[in-house]
Amino acid sequence: MKTAVIGLGYVGLPLAIRLSQLNFDILGIDINSEKIEKLQKGILPFAQDEPFLNDYFKREFKKENLTFSTNFDKLNDRDLIFINVDTPITGHLPDYSSLLNALKSAAHNLKIGSIVIVESTISPGTCNNLVIPTLEKYSQRKINKGFFVATVPERIRPNHIFVQLTNLARVIGVSDTKIIPTLRKVYSQVTSGEIDFTDLTTAETVKSVENSFRDVNIAFANEVAIACEEIGVNVWEVMELVNKSPFHNMHKPGAGVGGHCIPKDPWLLTSSVKKQRMKLIEASRAINDQMPMHILGLAKETLKESGVNINSAKLALLGLSYVENSDDTRNSPTVALAEILTKEKVKFEIHDPAVKEYSKKPVEEVLRGSDCLILMVSHSDYINLDLAKAGKLMRNKIIIDGRNFFDKEKAQSLGFIYKGVGNV
Repeated sequence: MKTAVIGLGYVGLPLAIRLSQLNFDILGIDINSEKIEKLQKGILPFAQDEPFLNDYFKREFKKENLTFSTNFDKLNDRDLIFINVDTPITGHLPDYSSLLNALKSAAHNLKIGSIVIVESTISPGTCNNLVIPTLEKYSQRKINKGFFVATVPERIRPNHIFVQLTNLARVIGVSDTKIIPTLRKVYSQVTSGEIDFTDLTTAETVKSVENSFRDVNIAFANEVAIACEEIGVNVWEVMELVNKSPFHNMHKPGAGVGGHCIPKDPWLLTSSVKKQRMKLIEASRAINDQMPMHILGLAKETLKESGVNINSAKLALLGLSYVENSDDTRNSPTVALAEILTKEKVKFEIHDPAVKEYSKKPVEEVLRGSDCLILMVSHSDYINLDLAKAGKLMRNKIIIDGRNFFDKEKAQSLGFIYKGVGNV
C-alpha cells in the first residue's frame, strides 16, 4: 500500500517515520523547500531533542521506502493520503488556507479509490462543508465513488510524540463504512491503543472538545491561583489537598497556555456553533490569554516594592518554547509577554536552552545585570541553575516564578524576593 503524508511538521513527520517503520511506501510532501532539502539529506529540521525522533528518523532514512518532495504530482499512485497541515486561528475563526491548498493540490492528483485522511484538527462540520466539496470540485469525482475521506485527529504533544503516537487511542471518522477495514488495518499497526470509528463530524467534535476541556480546567486553576494571591495562601498546596478528595483533578496554574492545540481548538469548536455563545469557553480563553499580562503585573509590583521603575529595569525571561524541553514556540506565552514588553518599551532578554537562537548565550550571561528573573518554562536545564551565583550576577534579586519551578524558601534564604503564580 502506497501512502503520502502532506505537511511534515511535529505531527506529519513522526507519522511518516512511523509508517516507514511499518514498511509502508511513504512519500512525504511539504511546500517548505528548505525543510525538504534537509530531510533529503537526512537532517532533522526541528525537534532535535524530542525523545526517539532523531534516532528513528536516521534509521528510517536509510531505507528506500521513505522519500521527500515538494511535488504533489507524485501523489497520483498513492492509496492513502494523510493531511497534517496547520489550521491556525485568525480573529477567533479558523484559517484553512493551508488546508485548502493541500486539498486542491491533492485533488488534482488523486488516484481513483484513494482515501484522504485529515489528521489536522478542524472545526466540526469541516469535512462535510469544506474538505469533501473541495476534493470533488478539483478532482471532478464524487465522494465515496471516486475517493473517500476520513478524519483522524492527532493526539500527541512535544516530549511524548512517539510514545503517544504508538500507544494512545484514536477516533476515526469516515465518509463511508467501506473504508473501515483498511483504516483499522493501518491504525492498528500505528498504535496499540483502542480504535473507535464514527462519522466525520463526531470525530471532529471529539478533538475540539478534548482540548476545550483542558483549556477550561487550566483557566479554572489560573483563576483560583489569582484568588489565592489575594487571599494569601499557596495555590499549589490548595491544589494538592483538593486533589486528595475523590473525583477531583484540579489542573496546574501557570504563566500561560501555548502550543498548536489548546489556544486554538476551543475557537474551532465555538466557530461551528451559531445559535448560542459558548460563554464558558470564551471566558476560559480570556483568562488563559491574560496570564502573561498577570506575570508582568507581578513583576511591576515587585520591582516597585524594591524601588525600581520597570521602565529602567532589565528583565530576564527564561524559556521561550510553549512547553518544557521542546523547541516548539507556537503560541508561546513568552512571545505574548515579549510583545507586551516591547510595546511598553521595557528592556528584556530571553534565554531558552532548547531554542537555538536563544541558547547561544549561557543563561548566566542573560541574567547578568538584570533586575528580575521571570521563569516562564520549566526546562530541565534550569534545575542546575545556581541561584546563589545568579543572585550575584543580577542587579536586583527578584524572581517571578510562572511555573512553581524554584523552591520559594530556598530562594528567599538566598536573599531573593520571590513571587509566583498563586504563591506570593
